[in-house]
Amino acid sequence: MSGIRHMRLISWNVDLFRSGLKSVEKKVEAVCQHSPDIVAFQEVTDRALPLFREELEKFGLLHSVDSLALVEIARVAYMAERLNDLRARGANDPFQFAYSVSRLSEQYSPPGEAKDCGCLIASRYPLTPLNPLDFDIPWKQRVVSAVVSAPAGEFEIHNAHVPTAIGSRRNEIAKAETLVGIYRHLAVRSARPRILCGDLHIPEAELSDGTIVPFYRDIIPDETYNTTISESDEYLGRPRRWWYNAEMNVLPGLAEYDLPDVFRRLHGYQAREYSWCPDRGPEDVPKCKRYDHIFASPRLNPTACWYLHDLRGQGLSDHSAVVMDFEP
Repeated sequence: MSGIRHMRLISWNVDLFRSGLKSVEKKVEAVCQHSPDIVAFQEVTDRALPLFREELEKFGLLHSVDSLALVEIARVAYMAERLNDLRARGANDPFQFAYSVSRLSEQYSPPGEAKDCGCLIASRYPLTPLNPLDFDIPWKQRVVSAVVSAPAGEFEIHNAHVPTAIGSRRNEIAKAETLVGIYRHLAVRSARPRILCGDLHIPEAELSDGTIVPFYRDIIPDETYNTTISESDEYLGRPRRWWYNAEMNVLPGLAEYDLPDVFRRLHGYQAREYSWCPDRGPEDVPKCKRYDHIFASPRLNPTACWYLHDLRGQGLSDHSAVVMDFEP
């Protein structure tokens, strides 16, 4: 890419389930006072999408794509293709044909999927949506991807909302499977520069010496204890190593594929930072986590990355937004 132009991306979990539709205007105004060229929102409900688009357009973010619409379009296209295959194979038995259709529907509407909550990308520049089914994840609405046609050239942006593990074993499995699916799709060499951003719900902690502490760390012995759990021991039907790798392959593993963690690349691990606190309370409490991230190709030349804690402090969300300035 050539031709330097300053650009700004803001990624934010807008926490709409708790704050409701009346907060949309206030949320958009609070974000757009920081003059973003692109915003990536997570936890946007289907009822709120038209309101978000309307408000974002007032600030010049005229182009948008959302995961809810794209997933539905992709599913309809997939179902139509599979139904044509069934007809071509001569499924003459009406019962067998209906059974096959039902199985297809179940495959692409897995249990526990929140069909009214997704992700949104809005931009000053044209967006070309990418197929959400390219990500092999259990709840397809959790990722939205597009190619941004910026003045300096094209780049990809992938906006992800990894499920929390809280609530049920199904959620715990869905979280890990989502991380695995994100890694599998992005762990390739890409001709285009790329960005991955969003609420990933990892890691458990980061230490000043650069150690990343995953939630599933109990198979790795350390100086404080010797674990008796082996890598082949299973948890919820998967080897312990699989759970560990689900987190560590993304953070920091995607750096091997031109997607380093921008905040750590610019600030190192001495900088204490976080993006989520359970009570929206004091600034530096032990329970705060850095769940929200931006990973970006060095070719995009990221120049700054920081967190907007005032958004959380105002009660607009339980998450702080993360900002990246870059000069592609």
